[in-house]
Parts: sequence; C-alpha cells; structure tokens
Amino acid sequence: MYIKKRVLVLCSILLIIVTAVLTIGAVNPFGFYGFGDFLEFSVVSRLIKNMYYDDVSSEDYVNGAISGFAHGTGDPYTNYIYGEAAQEYMDDVSGSFDGIGVYIENNTDDNTITVVSAISGTPAEEAGLVSGDKILEVAGESYTGEQINEAVRRMKGETGTTVDISVLKAESGEIVDLTLERRHIDVQTVESKLIEGTNIGYISISQFTETTGDDFEENLTKVIGEGAKSIVLDLRNNPGGYVTAAVEVASKFVDRGSTIVYTLDKNNEKEEYKSEGSQYNLPIVVLINQGSASASEIVAGALRDYDLAYIIGEQSYGKGIVQSVFSIGENIISVTIARYYTPNGDCIHDIGIAPDESIEMELSKYSMLDRLTLEQDEQLAAAVNYLNSN
Repeated sequence: MYIKKRVLVLCSILLIIVTAVLTIGAVNPFGFYGFGDFLEFSVVSRLIKNMYYDDVSSEDYVNGAISGFAHGTGDPYTNYIYGEAAQEYMDDVSGSFDGIGVYIENNTDDNTITVVSAISGTPAEEAGLVSGDKILEVAGESYTGEQINEAVRRMKGETGTTVDISVLKAESGEIVDLTLERRHIDVQTVESKLIEGTNIGYISISQFTETTGDDFEENLTKVIGEGAKSIVLDLRNNPGGYVTAAVEVASKFVDRGSTIVYTLDKNNEKEEYKSEGSQYNLPIVVLINQGSASASEIVAGALRDYDLAYIIGEQSYGKGIVQSVFSIGENIISVTIARYYTPNGDCIHDIGIAPDESIEMELSKYSMLDRLTLEQDEQLAAAVNYLNSN
C-alpha cells in the first residue's frame, strides 16, 4: 500500500512538472525551447519593474517590450505601432492626414530617417525634399532611424501650424533648416493627361492604395478616349503600397492567368499573384527613379519581364519584401513576411530595377515633377521620343 501511494505521489509530481513545462512552452514568446531566453527576459523585466526609480505603467512596459521584439529583427519594416502612432498609421494608409506629406523609412545602414519620396503637391515636395535626403531634427530635437515613429508624430499636426526640420541634402551634402506649414492632405494617387501635340497618354501613380486599380483604369480609358495610341506610365517617387493594387494595374496589360509577382516566405512556400485579364495592347514606357519602390517595382518588373514596356530613368529603390499588417486591439504590428520576385524570378531587394535607358536628372527636379515642362524633364522627353520613333 505504501509503495502504491509513493508511486501515486511521484506520478502526481511528474504531472505537475510536465504541465508546468508545457504551459511555459506555450506562453513563452521565445518558443518552446527558449527557456533560457524566457528566464533572462523575466529577470530583467522584474528588476526594472521593481527597481526603476520612477513609476511606469504596465502598459508602457508591455508596449516597450513588444516593440523590442519587432526591433530585434533588424528589419526597418517590422514594427509594433501603438497609441497615437497606430491611428496615425491608419490615416497614412487611408491617404488622408494632416502633415507635411513625405514618405520616410528607418535606414538601418546608418540609423537615419531617410526620405523615400515626397507626395506630389505637398509642403514636403514644395520644400524640395527628395529621395535620399535625411531628416536629422524635428522641432529642434534630433531623431535617429530607430525613433522614426516619434519623428513622424512631431511632423504631423493641425493644418495651418508649422514645424521646423533639419535636413541633410542628398545632392549637396549640406544641412538645411526648413520651416514647413502643415496641411490636410488627401492623396490623389492617379493623374493623367494627353501630352500636348502628341497622341501619347501620360498617367502618373503617386502610390498604390485600395482605390488605385479602379482610378488607373478610369484614367487609362479617359486618355485613350482622347486619342492616346501609347502610354507613359510615371512611377517616379512612388514608394509603393498595396500589392493587390499593383497587380490590378499590371493586369490591364499582362495576359490573364500570367504571374505578375510571386512571394516566398521563410519556409520557401510560394504564393503567386496572377493577372486578372489583359484589356489593353499599347506601347508603354515606364518612368522610374530611386524613389520608385515596392509595388512600383512590382509593376515595372512585370511589364519588363513580359516585354510589354520600355523603362527609362534611374535605378529604382530596391524594396523587394512584403509586409502584412495585423491589429492587436487598438495597436498594430507590421511584419515582413516574404520576399517577392518578378515573373522571371528576380528578387530586387537592395538592388532595384535597372532601366533600359538610364537618364539621370538633378535631384532637385524630382521635387517639382508636376511643374516641369517637357523640355525640362529629360526623362519624360526621352519617353516621348522613344514612343514617337517606335
């Protein structure tokens, strides 16, 4: 009887241990086998919580810890966004917000806040901000690339108010101080016209949002109705956006069922995005520059790989990775989930797309593209010459 009781007790203890191990493994953010990491994390968090000289809310501790997990990837596009920044992020995605109108990123090479592109017709563009410029200070305070969310919040504000920024210019290497007046910005992603004196339609896409596919088709139909026999698709200074919107735009020209882009995740699982049906067969020139990124490169890459377009301009930005955005309560986490590849299997991350015809322009001109004449815009002029001679 004693032996049976002892066995029963030992079995009970073993069950408790196994249950504890499984429970810790299930809730351990470092994975089932990361007990050492979990223990270290627990000790450090407990030490700070108990010994830090000031009171900090548990919410701040939790948000800071989760941000640390995202930052630990070393990927500037994987971020945990909380509080006011989460709402600001959703405003940016919707294309309607109050601010200066600039797309920026955390440049992990030198830990700086680097301009991808300025939005057309905004204070940032009018002030001459272009791809490669680095924002060093906002409202008198210095910010690193890791502090990009804080810098964004400082640059935003009520329409009519001003913000001072200090910028290291990419072209001259000089630091300039600028005062910009904030405005309400509703991003019109697609604009079009018939180039004067030609039968060439010009369509520019400033970014890829939920409505860009429909807006593009509407503008394409309009310029064709006005007599366009060929198209210049201007993707300069376009930082990207929704992959699905890029697929919708490319689908206007790529044959139905053909792959426009595909992704590979960490397990090498492939997801293909296929054309929804070609409707237009026109000569196309695509304009790109170093501010053309992500979804812009998807469109340019697909049209290039299927020999549907001639590409003019400068090497594109080289963002060949895809993010998914997840809501966690009122907060947001953006996670890089895969690399993307053009139909020919090219991953252009950190490389970019090389133009068929390389034409460099002064960086200052990229901040005023919509105000340049055809003679002043060497890349657009080259596109017109190409289409007129082919």
